[in-house]
Amino acid sequence: MSLLTSFWDRLRDYHSVWDQVIFALSLFGVLTVVHLFIQQSRNFDRGCFGFSGLESEQMAFNCSAVVSSGSGTFFGLSNTVWGLGFYLSIALLTFALFWGTRYWRGWIQGTRLGMLTGGVLYSGYLVYVQVGVINALCALCLLSAGIVTLLFVIQVTLLTIDSQPSEPTMTDRLFKRDLTVYVYAVAFAAILVGADLTYFNALTPASEKTAAAHAEEYSGAACKLDAQKDPVSDPSSLVSFQDITMGPADAPVTIIEYFDPNCPHCKTFHEKTMKSLVSEYNDQVRFVFKAFPLRGSSLPEVQALYVAHQEGKFSEMLEAQYARQSRTGITEQDLRAIASEIGMNPDVLMSRINQEKYMQKIRKQRKKAISIGVKSTPTVLVNGHFVGSRSLECMKMFIQRAQEGNLQSGASS
Repeated sequence: MSLLTSFWDRLRDYHSVWDQVIFALSLFGVLTVVHLFIQQSRNFDRGCFGFSGLESEQMAFNCSAVVSSGSGTFFGLSNTVWGLGFYLSIALLTFALFWGTRYWRGWIQGTRLGMLTGGVLYSGYLVYVQVGVINALCALCLLSAGIVTLLFVIQVTLLTIDSQPSEPTMTDRLFKRDLTVYVYAVAFAAILVGADLTYFNALTPASEKTAAAHAEEYSGAACKLDAQKDPVSDPSSLVSFQDITMGPADAPVTIIEYFDPNCPHCKTFHEKTMKSLVSEYNDQVRFVFKAFPLRGSSLPEVQALYVAHQEGKFSEMLEAQYARQSRTGITEQDLRAIASEIGMNPDVLMSRINQEKYMQKIRKQRKKAISIGVKSTPTVLVNGHFVGSRSLECMKMFIQRAQEGNLQSGASS
């Protein structure tokens, strides 16, 4: 009984400096989650952190693959949303701990301990999934896991030390001093969040810059397959009768593109390369278009593509979606407008989307794609081989080599 009483007494203690550290760390967690949300909305067009100067440090990371995987949501909500709610709750509980009476501090700190325990366990699970299941790492997710772990360690440590005799009683001087710290911390965090949002909202997507860099690279570099990924042993197993295809089914060359209609790089690849390939090789190559939604906001558009395919309007629908491409996905109003523009019935389109007729196929296709090594978009395969160089010139070379039967041997010539 004395042990329980001692634990309860420790829960009611107020540790001025350390609780301020917890408050500051929780606000840093908010900043991390907000930055993750911003980069996710941009499809990580400049890498995990969003700064081109850090690109060399991000080579081992694939934030897009992590946040778009099955572990990226919990009870139907994105982990980004859960993370934001978690850090804000820890911050509010910490401020309440400072504001509350000694009696209420016990309940408040007990709640905070419970949340941090759950948070560190869930963070550990997510790290395990990244390392052991997805085989891809999200730098910002790992940073968040580190923040949660540090918060938990501080919280547990506080329950093992005795507070100073003056701390249980909140004096006017201590109150004013700590209140000033909390107010300044919130103001500083708000400024950083605002600056982060303003900067990246004003920053144009990196697709054009990336395309230019690719063009420069391809003009003087060898065309290569992706040596980091093993080719699919049975490429025909990736194609089903439900897939969106163009060209003869018995063509000796099959090109599969995994794409997301809201991915800037996919738009660039489509406009600069894929349209030309389809036009030039439509009677020699089978083209297979497989949607690989990176976020839930892309699902209505992906379903609309399948509906349009049933009416022979896939190309028109895809072109219109790319033209309206948005970081957060296009709206139902946009989909209705597109349907009218390309000669489809908007009501029928939205009815089929709302029925989620194609959701099972989309999920199954995405799971299969991940199992063979697809982690981002666009990902392109030629006869089961992952392509490393996606310029128009390189793709033509891959097609020629595949037609000759020596794709592997000539991939880097």
